[in-house]
Amino acid sequence: MKALRRWNLQGVANFRDLGGYPCKNGEATRYGIFFRSTHLHHATEEDLNMLRTAHIDTIIDLRYEEERALSPDRIPEGASYHHISLMGCVEAKDINVNSSVTDTRTLHRMYRQILSFGQEEIAKTLKILANAGRAIYHCAAGKDRTGIISMFLLSIADVPKEDIIADYEVSHSYIRDFTSDISGSNYYNMQLVIEFLEKRYGGAVPYLKAIGIDETTLHTIRSKFILSA
Repeated sequence: MKALRRWNLQGVANFRDLGGYPCKNGEATRYGIFFRSTHLHHATEEDLNMLRTAHIDTIIDLRYEEERALSPDRIPEGASYHHISLMGCVEAKDINVNSSVTDTRTLHRMYRQILSFGQEEIAKTLKILANAGRAIYHCAAGKDRTGIISMFLLSIADVPKEDIIADYEVSHSYIRDFTSDISGSNYYNMQLVIEFLEKRYGGAVPYLKAIGIDETTLHTIRSKFILSA
């Protein structure tokens, strides 16, 4: 596989590899392990062939049940599918965000709802990713719920905060022609979430330990996700 940060798929927007980010100890994240994206409902046969060629074996759908029923994923042959609604018990009508404002800076309120009410779902998602070979995880637009999981994976690999925020922020550019969601991915939202985790828990990894992610799971993710320098 080519080491590409963004894959130019025909029917799936914002499809990106988490590889190629520097880690604080001089190492880097490995390409071809974890992929983030929008939903796979419009994946073409050529897209599915590309995913099969990449040996994707795990798909994690972070959307509400209603969302996946409306736009069910197309799954590459041989891959297992897991549905985990990352919002937990928070219903769509109760999401705390002003979604009518372009590039809103209130998304961090929704992210804190995920951290508070989706702890079981976050833990389950990361445990599946730890045991996967090569995995795709996604929500609807691939920026909010997907952004939270990306933040945790990159934090586990000890990627600098600046790169985690940059990875989050770029989604806005890639989904403009894909979705009617105008809320964007302003850096401010991820910055506040990281600061919240640092202040309340001492960081993203201590938070994960507090919600039941043990050192074995963290080590498993690091061992396959980090490429030694």
